[in-house]
Amino acid sequence: MPDAVGAVSVAAVAAEATVAAERRPGRPRDTALESTVLAATVELLLERDTRDVTISAITERSGVSRAALYRRWSSREELLAAALDSVRSNLGFQRRDTTLETILASYEEAAIDVDGRVGALVKKRVAMGLENDELRALSWDKHVSRRREPIAEEIRRGISSGELSPDLDVEAMIDLINGLYYYQFVVRAPGSDPASVEATRSRVRNAVTLVWEGALRR
Repeated sequence: MPDAVGAVSVAAVAAEATVAAERRPGRPRDTALESTVLAATVELLLERDTRDVTISAITERSGVSRAALYRRWSSREELLAAALDSVRSNLGFQRRDTTLETILASYEEAAIDVDGRVGALVKKRVAMGLENDELRALSWDKHVSRRREPIAEEIRRGISSGELSPDLDVEAMIDLINGLYYYQFVVRAPGSDPASVEATRSRVRNAVTLVWEGALRR
């Protein structure tokens, strides 16, 4: 899911981290260092209680010095936010006949990723954000809010084409859709059997369609 979404190897985490992390103006990014640190942080988040994922533990696991780490991330919270985001894939839109079908197909594909390690980290990010205001703000400002732009662009395209109401609140619409997927795939969470997964997909598709019908141009 875009605020929201198989197991991934440490190598895959490192590869995605190279793309996902933010570049600081005027400072060349050491992608090898960045990938190593993010991958090590993800491993620790999966293995330990959050309080035990300290800067010391990360430097020990990654082999990167504390000084080098702080040159890239200004705080533990900034590093944790980047690590939690590094395993998430971006929504990839494949155009369908309508904006609704395009969005549903893209979200359903992304929802498949919210499983195993990725799902565990999504839940951990929510729990950590509830306990740590700084981490929650950093996650939103640097990562989550940016992942919303593709869906916002798709909704704006629906408005421009006349499919959706011209006075539609794009941000509210994204919140509604993301909330439905988050609740169904993270809070309610389907079982591992195919029938349970399919039932969850059907519920969320029906719910999004109900919301969408209220946004159609009259």
